[in-house]
Amino acid sequence: MAARKNKIADRGTRTSRSAAAARDRRARGVLAAETDRQLDDLILRRLALPVEARMNFLRRRLPGGGSSL
Repeated sequence: MAARKNKIADRGTRTSRSAAAARDRRARGVLAAETDRQLDDLILRRLALPVEARMNFLRRRLPGGGSSL
């Protein structure tokens, strides 16, 4: 009788492999969407900066104190 009660109690807490796989696929989809949204936000934030701040990595400092592209 005790074994039967344990089976009934465990039945609601276990998930099948297909249900777990579906949950994992949904989680990966949500994570991918969030990553895309964050990348879009990063691009928009950088585009909002002035050109000098965005293109600073292209500038090379010259020995005389100037810079060039």
